[in-house]
Amino acid sequence: MSTSPFDRDPSTRRLLDEGYCLSFEGNHLIVERVPYVTAAKAVTYGRLALPVVFSGDIVQDGSGDHRIWFIGEQPCDHHGQPIPGPSPDGHAITPELSASFMISSKPKNAGVYANTYDKITSYVRILSHPAKSLDPTVTATPGAGWTEVPDDLPFVYPDTGTARAGLAEMNEKFRGHRIGIIGLGGTGSFILDQVSKTWVDTIDLFDGDVFDNHNAYRAPGAADIEDLKLRPNKAEHFARVYSHMHTGITAHPDFITADNLELLGNCTFVFMAAADANDKTAILAWLHERDIPTIEVGMGIRDEGGRLSGLLAVVNHFPGMSASAISTATGRPDEYDRNIQTADLNCLNAMLAVINWKKYLTYYAELESVDETVYRIFTGTIRNGIGDAGEDAV
Repeated sequence: MSTSPFDRDPSTRRLLDEGYCLSFEGNHLIVERVPYVTAAKAVTYGRLALPVVFSGDIVQDGSGDHRIWFIGEQPCDHHGQPIPGPSPDGHAITPELSASFMISSKPKNAGVYANTYDKITSYVRILSHPAKSLDPTVTATPGAGWTEVPDDLPFVYPDTGTARAGLAEMNEKFRGHRIGIIGLGGTGSFILDQVSKTWVDTIDLFDGDVFDNHNAYRAPGAADIEDLKLRPNKAEHFARVYSHMHTGITAHPDFITADNLELLGNCTFVFMAAADANDKTAILAWLHERDIPTIEVGMGIRDEGGRLSGLLAVVNHFPGMSASAISTATGRPDEYDRNIQTADLNCLNAMLAVINWKKYLTYYAELESVDETVYRIFTGTIRNGIGDAGEDAV
């Protein structure tokens, strides 16, 4: 397999030239066949794992400091005693592969290593020195080799942010999910912005409206004026933009109504960011009957004497919720359908919805499940759980 882009990176190119055997797995640069000594005074081989990020073609250390991780047993000296530096620390590389030890050894006269070459060769020397004293024939440079293990993730370029944070195991919770987003005019586009950065398999976008100037001012990013002149469909516009990152996005240039609910049949989770009031109950009932969990978002913003006030609502429609609860949740005051919207409130509404979604997936911890989350602008408070009409009056 080609080593590109690593053959254009000076540090990894130098490692390969010197005979190191490298692999790239789970956004970690892995050094294979590093000799070391076990507690039984046996010479064997382990692997070093360094989380990496990319700056163009340059491989950068993703650990943020001087640490590196080791896959193997406790590294020891030639007497079988633990060497200074390694400490037990489970570090997920992929769901199937974890490091057992973190090694900490600061370079002399500096807090961090100058580059990945210096860092890796320094740690190889630390581990292999005791092994060489027992068996001078062992080497960490048996001959250049390069393997890239496909991650099968739905991204155009590597998700090195996951490796940097050590969240590979957690992010597996997104795999197998097919997300539907109804409405991309404001809040829905911010929901897409977040969901497209997760490991969900597919994202289906539903919106029959055009993307105009006013939509650009209530959406993430900066729309090009040449695109706006074409008045593209919203779903198709955002599918094109976010397909630069996520490979599983499909646009459906249709409004979801009671007459085309079969379009949602492929979804395992739905965000409802827009729907005609006359169709909303029918849509939610259809999803409820099929046990498709849904989050409904809305906002009611009013001009109160020259200042904006109101509410942002996130309503969870999850399996187990009664049909009467669905009816109650959709029967919110008319303010939730008014057209005063701002980008920051659209964004906050979306973030609250995405957090609730991640709690549903057990990605985030949750004290107890709630039916509804409401943010009140005037007080700056967030209420979790169904409230009464008086509580949401301002």
